Formats: sequence, C-alpha cells, structure tokens
Amino acid sequence: MSDWKQIFESRLTTPEKAVLDIKDGDTINMPILSPRSVLKALWDRKDQLRDVRLQMNAPTQNPGWFGADSVDSFSIDFETFIGDFARSTHDEQRGVYLPNLFSTCFKAYDEQRPDTRLPNVAFVVCSMPNDAGYVNFGPHHWTKRSLVRRADLVIAEVDPLMIKVHGDIYAHVSEFDHFIQTAAKVISQADIDAALETVKAEHKQEIAALLPLIPMDRLRLLLPLLNAFEPQALKNQLGLVEPPEAYKAIAENLKPLVEDRDCIQIGVGEPSSLMVKLGVFDERKDLGMHTELIPPGTAGLVERGILTGKYKNQFKGQVVAAAWSGGSDQDMAFINDNPVFQLFDPEFILDLRRISQNDRQVSINNALSVDLTGQINAETVFGARMINGTGGQPENHIGAFLSKGGKAITLLPSTALDGAVSRIVPQLEAGSLVTVPRYYADMIVTEYGVARLLGKNHRERANELVAIAHPDHREALKKAAFDLFG
Repeated sequence: MSDWKQIFESRLTTPEKAVLDIKDGDTINMPILSPRSVLKALWDRKDQLRDVRLQMNAPTQNPGWFGADSVDSFSIDFETFIGDFARSTHDEQRGVYLPNLFSTCFKAYDEQRPDTRLPNVAFVVCSMPNDAGYVNFGPHHWTKRSLVRRADLVIAEVDPLMIKVHGDIYAHVSEFDHFIQTAAKVISQADIDAALETVKAEHKQEIAALLPLIPMDRLRLLLPLLNAFEPQALKNQLGLVEPPEAYKAIAENLKPLVEDRDCIQIGVGEPSSLMVKLGVFDERKDLGMHTELIPPGTAGLVERGILTGKYKNQFKGQVVAAAWSGGSDQDMAFINDNPVFQLFDPEFILDLRRISQNDRQVSINNALSVDLTGQINAETVFGARMINGTGGQPENHIGAFLSKGGKAITLLPSTALDGAVSRIVPQLEAGSLVTVPRYYADMIVTEYGVARLLGKNHRERANELVAIAHPDHREALKKAAFDLFG
C-alpha cells in the first residue's frame, strides 16, 4: 500500500490518548513484554473503568492492578505462564489461570463460541515499519501477530532498537489502530534504580550486584524483566554459575538418547536450559531444531555445524521457533538478520500435528514431579499451588511422542528441598495438575539414570522409576509401589 506512511503517521498518538478507546467490559490480551507506557496509562484510568479483564502471558510489570484495591476495575487471567513475579497474586486468588495450548488458544475466538469471553483488545510492541509499511514483533514474537489479526482494537508501542528477525512475522501498519513511538533510549542509572524497585526486597542486593556484569544492549532487554528473575535464575541466564552436580549427571544420562540427525526441542526451564552448556549435543551431527524458544548457546550449535537441519522433513536447513526468548547475548547477536533462524506464529509452528510431522522429533523438557504411573506434573507443588503454566510443553512433548522415531524426554532432578523430598512420588498429591498424561509418558531422566516407560504396565513403570529415584527414597517408593501394584 503506497500510502502506508500517511496511515502510520495518522495513527501516531500518546499512551494516554490511545487507552481512551478502552471501555467497560473489554478483555485485553497482553502478550509477553507488553508496552510499558500503555500499561501505565491504562492503570491511570482505573477509576474510570469497570470490569476490564486483563489476559497476561508471562507478566513482568505491575502498574498497580496486582493489588486488592483494583478488583472492580480489573480482573486478571494468567495465560500460559505465571512466573515468580506474579505468583503471589495467583496464590492470593487475585488472578486465575486460563488453561490452553498455543496451537488452540484462538479456537474459541475463531469459532466465536458464545459462552466465552474473548479478547477484543491487544497491546503489543513492534518494530519500525520497513520500506513497504510492514512491522514485525522482534525476537519475542509469540502470539503478537495472531492477536493483531483478531482484536478489534490494537495498540502498539514502536521499539526502534529491535534486532532484525526473519520468518512469517510481518503485519501491515493498516492492521493497527494506534502507534506510540518511543525514542531509542540510553539506559540511565534512574532506569536501573526504577527497575530494582520492582524486585523483591530479599533479592534486590544480589541482583543489583549482577547488573554491572551485563552488556548494555542486553541490559536494555533485561530491565523490564528484572522482577521476573530470582538471583540464581538470572545468573544461569547470564552463564555466571556452574551447574549443580545433579544437572551434570542428568546431562550425561541424556547424551545417549540424542542421536545424529534428530530434530530437537529444548525447554528453557531447569535443568533443560543448561543442557547445551553441559555439552549434551557436542558430539552430534546434523541435528535439526523445531522448538518453542531457545536455550542459551543455541547459536553456537549452528556456528559449529552441529545444528544444520540438513535432514529435517520441514523447514530444511532452518531453525524454527515461536520466539527467540531464552537466548543469550551471543545468541541474539548471531540471530540478528540471520535467515537461518525463522519465526512463526505459535498457532502454526507449535501445532502438535505439525510437530509430529518431523521424523525423529526429540522433546527435552522438565517436571516438578512424576508419579509411579508416569503422570508428569510441571505446574504445581504442595498439591495445587501453581508454580507456572504449561507453556508449549504439552504440544512439544505429545508432538515428539507421535513423531516417527521420536522421543519425549522429561528431565527430573531426583529430589527437592535439599534432598528431603523425592520428586518421584507414589501418587501425585491431591490438587496436583497433570501436565502430560501417563499414556504420553516416554522417558524420564534423573541423575541416577533413565526410566523408559513407553509400552510398560503400571508395575513395570514403577520399577523403572524407583530405579532412578534418589537412593534415600527408594525403599519407601518400593513399598508404595508394592501396595499399589503388587
């Protein structure tokens, strides 16, 4: 469209004016890394609004609506992720979880189900328009374009410093209602101090000590997320800590399960996010990658010729994902304007039917606990307390399970709470959520070995799992297994 510049300029506005179009009863979807200026402007209207639902995917900002005094104005749904930052809000029932999958999260919208409350407003961050008037959503693509194409009202904050990404990622400026243009900003001490104010008091000093170690380009990306990190997680993200011995043992047990020419997916939780650093893939050849996001070190696998995608069924020679979230500074520098790395909407690339079309798809994800039948819980502790949502784990796990020659691998440190609690349990506690049902369970890896569950009955599965439990807990698990299955 030759008049795109006129369209773009006519829709430039301020955050305060943009949110005047929000009305009572609206449902606003806020994907990961939503525009900060718009969120603040919306909060400033809290006394003028009622019954506005906020659907949040991996929230990292809180202008005030996590407090108890805004319930008449705003209600909160957590979608896909919760995270450390917002967990207390969920614990205190000021927010509720919205279960869905990436590949089907718009099914109710597309079919216009009359009995569901659908998002009609989207807040996103996008790039500057290119010469043809198209923007993209940067390395943290996720569901942003999917929302833009469905919402009645779209408000976008333009980030002039986004790295250049490739893939099926573009949206035309005519698809947006309001643009808010921000200047390329140098990080100041005031910005750092403001970000630290959002961090939990018990973590503030330790995180503040880490900030001088972060390159400025990386710091600009991390500051809005700072409150989502505990110190240990931030150190892991920056590659500043030596992985625990249990993780090293898990890596050694995982190595033989990944073979040349496999197509891999790696989750960014722990311990899976450290498997690249621990050398699991160093001796492999011609791996492919079809994934949700990436762990630190992914670019290095491409640079060293380990990750070539040469034998993939789909997207041959390319690394494909829904976002480059999780990558390190080095990953982002290598991905910048690199067509080997291709992004797609999650509803497309994470459709488990598409994942399963890859031969020898191998998923590598994590769990909080596994029971003796193979039920995998990656969401709750102490019964029903949610630690996180599903992310793309169910789709990636089931897609790999259904893949010809595929493997669905779950990594599980054998204990929690300094060894006091076994993560392999006789039965999941009441209220625990089942992230992956037992009939999709495949391989469980702890520091003590590999439990191969596929094709085995409950008694055989229990024996496999007892054998890889921590030695301190095996006798109790053996007794429980006998009581349950004879």
